[in-house]
Amino acid sequence: MSTYFGILNMTEDSFSDGNQFLEPKYALRKIEELLKDGADWIEISGQSSNVSATLVPIEEEIRRIRSILPELRKLTPQICLDSFRPEVQSVGIQEGVLVVNDISGFSDPKSKMILQPLLLQNREIKLIVMHSHTLGIARKESILTTDNILQHITAFFKERQSYLSSWGLETDRLYFDPGMGMFLGEDANLSFTALAKIDVLLEEYPNLMVSVSRKSFLGSALGGIPALEREIATLVCEQYLVEKGVPWIRTHNIKKIKQAEIILKRIKSMST
Repeated sequence: MSTYFGILNMTEDSFSDGNQFLEPKYALRKIEELLKDGADWIEISGQSSNVSATLVPIEEEIRRIRSILPELRKLTPQICLDSFRPEVQSVGIQEGVLVVNDISGFSDPKSKMILQPLLLQNREIKLIVMHSHTLGIARKESILTTDNILQHITAFFKERQSYLSSWGLETDRLYFDPGMGMFLGEDANLSFTALAKIDVLLEEYPNLMVSVSRKSFLGSALGGIPALEREIATLVCEQYLVEKGVPWIRTHNIKKIKQAEIILKRIKSMST
């Protein structure tokens, strides 16, 4: 059974929910909703990473996550931080975050110096190493093609696994995310190819996280529909990932996938 990460963006410009949860009171309300709907983890972010994102100062990103973490910890210890800045990641870890999700795959030159001592001190913390053709904020232009995408992703995973293992981190603490949508490039077929080859990735990297939630490639495949109209397409992809055995799934809408899980379980119970 897959584990679900509910997304909470405390940002002004996230592609599907920017400026909705900047204020802590609204963020907490959303967290309570995600937990009620069945989220296993809450993932918080104070910096958007989409193609139109503006970099906020590090101090502002830290202020945003600190404004919610004390109350969030009262609701659940299962907290993930989505940040590609080691200074922010360090603050999150020191304030109780147990999973760190980095869209740059921990490629910042300062990462080892800042994070290694904290990660060796607390071996409960896990890392999500995401592949992005930009090593950071998404961009439309990409050198990836449907012919070379799998090779690029697996080569990146292999290099990052070797590097992070050299810090003294056990491999079971590392989860890998192939990236989707603009993290691969503007061509929707890049994301669909990655999904079609998910078995190959799982065979070599069973600790996999995938996030397709409301992504651009779904909108593109459906004639350019906006982010909030991509829920059905999102659910189809997420259910495919569940059936394939992807252990971690990151999503905006927990309710839909939990309801699908209940219905499918009911059908399967009747077939035995």
